Amino acid sequence: MKKLGLVGIGQTTERDFVPVIRDIVGKDVELVVRGALDGLTDVQLAEAAAGEGEHPVVTELADGRSVRVSKPRLVPLINRVLRGMAADGVGLACLMCTGSFEGLEVPEGLTLLEGRRVIDHAVLAVCPPGCRLGVLVPLPEQEPLSGGKYRDMGYEVVCGHANPYGSREELLACAGKFRGCSAVVMHCMGYVREHRDIVARAANVPVLEANAVMGHLACELLF
Repeated sequence: MKKLGLVGIGQTTERDFVPVIRDIVGKDVELVVRGALDGLTDVQLAEAAAGEGEHPVVTELADGRSVRVSKPRLVPLINRVLRGMAADGVGLACLMCTGSFEGLEVPEGLTLLEGRRVIDHAVLAVCPPGCRLGVLVPLPEQEPLSGGKYRDMGYEVVCGHANPYGSREELLACAGKFRGCSAVVMHCMGYVREHRDIVARAANVPVLEANAVMGHLACELLF
């Protein structure tokens, strides 16, 4: 059976992107799902938290708690997961995060699809620079960096934030900001089909669901 590795930045759960990817790749692919925070104690989790002034990433623990994690502190933990996947015979893995990580070490024999690279190029493919682009992120402090990146790519950017592990009401309140955009990118793998549908209906625009984009691309590389 073919194997596809899914590398999360939180702890392994069957929530979030796992059901989405499973629906896309089908039953003939074994999903090897591991999280960068798997096995960490509460003390170690506290050490991995984002510090004051950092650009954090948001993820979920196995018990359902939402946490803000430091990207630099995640890198060695992600590298540990990649080594384990390569040792277990995984040839293709997806890093299920749209954040940028410096210092990733991909073992020989493992192909890694990085969420940031995949999603940024998907945006370019469906929405030419110069268009008005909606960018949905989990936290308000993520808006300047994520929005600035797409402005640098040539877009007129409208940013909004709603925690994917938060309430439906929060997302609905944010979605109205995106009316009049050419498209919206949900810039976090924690957003799922329900979130996409809420935003698409409220704003009446096409919405890119990051984890689904990753799943469809991975399908093309599995053989």
